[in-house]
Amino acid sequence: MSPGSEKQLDQLQVALVAAEYLKDFNLKGASWLTPEASELPTAFQRYIHAVAAHFHAHKFALPLEFADSLANFINKSKSHVTTLNYDNLLYDGLKGKDVFNGYRGSLYDGYTNAGFSSENLRRNYPKRHAWYMHLHGSPLFIGNAKSMREERARFEPHESSHIVLTHVEHKPLIIARSKILSTYWEKLPESISESDSVVLLGYSGEDIHLNRVISQGLAGKHLHIFEWRANHDRGQREAYWKKQITNSNQGLTLELLDSVLSFTDWAHL
Repeated sequence: MSPGSEKQLDQLQVALVAAEYLKDFNLKGASWLTPEASELPTAFQRYIHAVAAHFHAHKFALPLEFADSLANFINKSKSHVTTLNYDNLLYDGLKGKDVFNGYRGSLYDGYTNAGFSSENLRRNYPKRHAWYMHLHGSPLFIGNAKSMREERARFEPHESSHIVLTHVEHKPLIIARSKILSTYWEKLPESISESDSVVLLGYSGEDIHLNRVISQGLAGKHLHIFEWRANHDRGQREAYWKKQITNSNQGLTLELLDSVLSFTDWAHL
């Protein structure tokens, strides 16, 4: 039976860490794991990549008005952009709009044709460029390379992927094991400190490791939150966010929308 949620991955992640430790721990040549158990970490990483690739291969696209308004805002403001999801909605929606255009574009994600390097995130002109950071990875990332265009159709499960899909308490551990993801998280506090305000769009607020970083850098900045209305009560949601983001009581704007993709008024933030 496959896990049905991130919460169900809690005990499995503990077992994976133990298996990896015992696999590397040898005493006089003795093996502490069965052959099947030794393969568990690799098999699980391939499974995670297969799951992420499945959801990444959807045929949906961002509404054109939403994508255009967001791209115009990024290009004018040079705002940093982060994403927690593995899907290609945001990335594909912004392509072809001068947001991603090598060193002439507004956003850098650290990748060139030669692969990823933290040096590729160096900005000679910070006021002209910002960062695009995949905080929880992507099935596009395999090893040090990023699959593009038609390569997506040939996705296969891979143990060298960079994807965070586990119980929230274990996410920092997975991030720390990836040079690519840990580099993004190292840049995140700097990106917040450079910003006039922070905008959360369609984020549930359940990733405590992200909330902690936002809280630490939010002093003196306004927090704008746009989330799905569903059956939410405004008072309850405001109280929820003030608990999750500890500095948010100094300046918080909450918008409950029928669809977060209906928001296009970026210029007035």
